[in-house]
Formats: sequence, C-alpha cells, structure tokens
Amino acid sequence: GTQPQGNFKGTKRNMDRIVNRNKTLYGPGPLARRAFGLGARPPLQGLVLCATGGLVFSIAGGMAYKVLIGDPGIQEIEDYYKENPPK
Repeated sequence: GTQPQGNFKGTKRNMDRIVNRNKTLYGPGPLARRAFGLGARPPLQGLVLCATGGLVFSIAGGMAYKVLIGDPGIQEIEDYYKENPPK
C-alpha cells in the first residue's frame, strides 16, 4: 500500500501531550479565563451598562461638537436668508 504524504505519524499522540504552560492565560480548561470588570457581571447587567456608557459618551461627544464647532451649515443658511429675505 501507499504511505500518506507528510509527517502524520504520531500526530494524535503528540496532540495528547500538549502541556498548558500559561495557567493565567488559559486556566484549567480551554475557555476558563477568569472574567473581571463588565465580563464578571451577569449578561443583562453588562449589556445595560455598556449601552448606557455608549449613550452617555455619544451625548457628551455631540454636545462637545455643538459647543466647540457649532453648525457651520446652519449659519450659512441663516446668512443667505438675511441677504435674500423670502418674498
């Protein structure tokens, strides 16, 4: 018979011997990292906190934009109608 190409001999045996040397990253299982911050909260509470934080951040950003930059487009429209009043 024909032999498979490549180095497949003992692959399963080698995979069984993989040792997790970084316990703080991977923990005892494949996905056993310990959560902290929002990840440690219940899912709904974490979602509400993220959504609230995003809303507060966007409102603050919008207000800062309005105060610092204003609305240049609206000012141009108002200037146009001052020069050309509607008939």
